Amino acid sequence: MHSLNAGMVIHREAQIHYDYLSEARAFAIQLQSYMNMKLSPDAVTLVYEEVFGSHGKMHWFVHLRTPSDYGRLLDLVDHDKAFQDIYQEDRLPERGGGNWERIFVQGSFREHVIVPQHGFAREAMEELDPRSFLPPARHQIADANAPFLHSGNCGVLVLRSLQARYESRDLARFYLSEWQTAVNARLGGSATVAQFEEMWGTQDRLHLLIHFRDLDACHALRQLEATDAELRALMGKPRVDLRGERAAWGGLFETGSMHDVVMLAVEPNRH
Repeated sequence: MHSLNAGMVIHREAQIHYDYLSEARAFAIQLQSYMNMKLSPDAVTLVYEEVFGSHGKMHWFVHLRTPSDYGRLLDLVDHDKAFQDIYQEDRLPERGGGNWERIFVQGSFREHVIVPQHGFAREAMEELDPRSFLPPARHQIADANAPFLHSGNCGVLVLRSLQARYESRDLARFYLSEWQTAVNARLGGSATVAQFEEMWGTQDRLHLLIHFRDLDACHALRQLEATDAELRALMGKPRVDLRGERAAWGGLFETGSMHDVVMLAVEPNRH
C-alpha cells in the first residue's frame, strides 16, 4: 500500500524537540515497523522528515483502502500490549526519563485525511477494486509514464497544498489535473505527480503529492516550468470562473495558499 494504490491517506505531523531528534527517529521507525507488521497490507505507514521547512518536523503517512481500515489501527492502539510498550518505553533513561510525550512538542500533532482526486479517474468504477474507498491515484496517470514513483519508492516526497477559490473550484481541480498530466508525461521515471483532496477538513483544500527520484529531479521540474513551451502555455491559459472573470492558473487559488513541504524518509541513525 502506497500513495498510488491507497483509497485514502492519513497525514499526521508533529514537531520534535531539538534535543531529542535521534530518539524521535528511532521511535518512529520502531512504531512504523510494528504497525506494518500487524496491519499490512490493509494499512501501511511510512515516515518522513521535513528537510526544507521546519527543522525537526516529522510526518507520518498512513495508507488505507477504506475508512473502516482505520478501525484496525484504533484496535491496535487500545488493545495491543506490544504496541503500547513502544509508546510507553523510557527512551531518555540518562536524561531524566521520558517517552514520546517528552520527545515531541506538546500540542504540535496535526492530522488530516486526503483522498485521491476522484473526478478524473480513467477507469470505470465497476473495473476498480471493490474494497477501495475511491479510485486510487494510479488511475490518474497514463501507462506510458511508467516507471511510476510513489511514497514507498521515491527519493524525495513533496506535499504541495493549495486552497482553491470557491468560484473557481472545478477549474482549479481541472488545472491541476492538466498540470500533473503534462509533468508526468515529460518527467516519467524522474517524477510522478498525484492529485488529492482534503476530506473531513478544509473544503476545497487540494493537494499534490510530487514523488521525485532525487533532489536533481526537483530542479528538473523547475526547469521544465521555465522552459517547456506547452507547459508554460497551459499555466498561462485564461480560464473563466463562475463570476465570468478570466484568470490564469494563479487566479484559481487563494494567493499565498500554495505551500510545499519537502521530505525524505526517516533515517534512524542520523544525529
